[in-house]
Amino acid sequence: MNAAYLIQTAEQSGGQLLAEGEYIRIVNIKRLPVSLVEAIKSQKKNLLKILKQNEKAEKAGFVIALTGELYTQTLGRNSVVYVEQIGSRWEAWRETHRPGKKKPIHFKIIAASEEFEYVLLKAKNYFDYIEQKRSGGNLKKVKTG
Repeated sequence: MNAAYLIQTAEQSGGQLLAEGEYIRIVNIKRLPVSLVEAIKSQKKNLLKILKQNEKAEKAGFVIALTGELYTQTLGRNSVVYVEQIGSRWEAWRETHRPGKKKPIHFKIIAASEEFEYVLLKAKNYFDYIEQKRSGGNLKKVKTG
């Protein structure tokens, strides 16, 4: 079983896995089958990587769509930014939709890399850029002295 599947199975069984340093805390461990707990122990390294990745994505404002694979954040009423693992690479892109239409009317790739943190940073920088544009692009310079 892969690590993302273990996290999803634990959640479906009423448990929750939390990264705490180099440990995994299992909330409601009694609800989980013994075989699942053993699988969690055997996949500790991979699970920690995904759990920490989920935390970083949430701190950046993303919603976990598929744990360890897909994260989303709304940019506006009709635009969404996605960060998705595709094969061994991570990609961030924006789609803009017209209400009631399935196909996007605009598509923009923000970043692609094998490193999740790099793609997440680029996506966060993109949100900062859009916010700056929406606020008129005025950045105040503070004189230090």
